[in-house]
Amino acid sequence: MRRLLPAALTLVALTLTGCAQHFDAGPSGKVTDKVKDGKKFYLVVDPTKGGDEKKFRVSKYDYHDCNRGSKYPKCVND
Repeated sequence: MRRLLPAALTLVALTLTGCAQHFDAGPSGKVTDKVKDGKKFYLVVDPTKGGDEKKFRVSKYDYHDCNRGSKYPKCVND
């Protein structure tokens, strides 16, 4: 019985790890807009400050951690 609990916890941890959202990182730059489309989250970033904005999908955590005007990808520290 004592061996069953650690095995069960390991199984749960491995299952939850597989559910994490992984998206390709977008370009570095200043966040100009945030877009939510249902359960999909997007950031719009201006990488060159020249108006050539890029829209890309991010996890909900990146979406909530990044505000307009902050620097992507390190939005939390801004």
